[in-house]
Amino acid sequence: MIDVKKYITTIGILVAILILGTVIVNIFISSLAHIFGLLINILVLSIIIVIIFSTIVTYNIIKDKKVSYSLMKINLKIANLLFNSVIFIASSIGIPKNEIRKIYVKLNNTYIYNNKYNFNYGDIIILVPHCVQKNSCKLKVTNKIENCAKCGLCNIGELIKLKEKIGINIFIATGGTLARKIIMENKPKAVIAVACERDLISGIQDMKHIPVLGVFNKRPNGPCVDTFIDIYEVESAINFLTGKKISTKGECF
Repeated sequence: MIDVKKYITTIGILVAILILGTVIVNIFISSLAHIFGLLINILVLSIIIVIIFSTIVTYNIIKDKKVSYSLMKINLKIANLLFNSVIFIASSIGIPKNEIRKIYVKLNNTYIYNNKYNFNYGDIIILVPHCVQKNSCKLKVTNKIENCAKCGLCNIGELIKLKEKIGINIFIATGGTLARKIIMENKPKAVIAVACERDLISGIQDMKHIPVLGVFNKRPNGPCVDTFIDIYEVESAINFLTGKKISTKGECF
């Protein structure tokens, strides 16, 4: 569940900081040329207007209201520029960073879902965190996912079945460095990334040249231990990127 109120609160504080900063600057430069102070006021006012515009568009996207593709594209660029500042302010006032990260992943996914793609299964990579594997499992699947015994205690077996049925590329990554290495070596046209909020944001920001759909992993046992995946979310992302539909038997049409 995405709490847009916390995002709006953070943005409100950012705007207040900008206004306060402008007042302080005006006090200090009151003795300088009037034109300089005017330029600063115009600049800050323009930034505030852009932030308010972005907040309105973001709110509508989070609430699943209709937003034009061009506005989504502009807003995503603005949101990326504001991201570090918003994260810093949110954490400073006690708002969990993941609440803000969820919003940015939603903006990214919604933008991608408003494009049209027709990739082959082989053009796509699914990246899965190693914490999906059962913590007590002794088998090493990071180098080769097929090493899984398909015992059913985690999602790895289901992912292998998906790979065998449609020929999609699936990799287990132990971290962001390995994930980037996998992408550089395989050169996919699109990525479906399964991870926590922090890792998804990192991956989406790193891979701006290709579409990256983010899927949150489920963490009933806390972070990085025995997490699991909603396979239907992954299949839905595959269906969208390929323009095909995977049936419950793994067939496509």
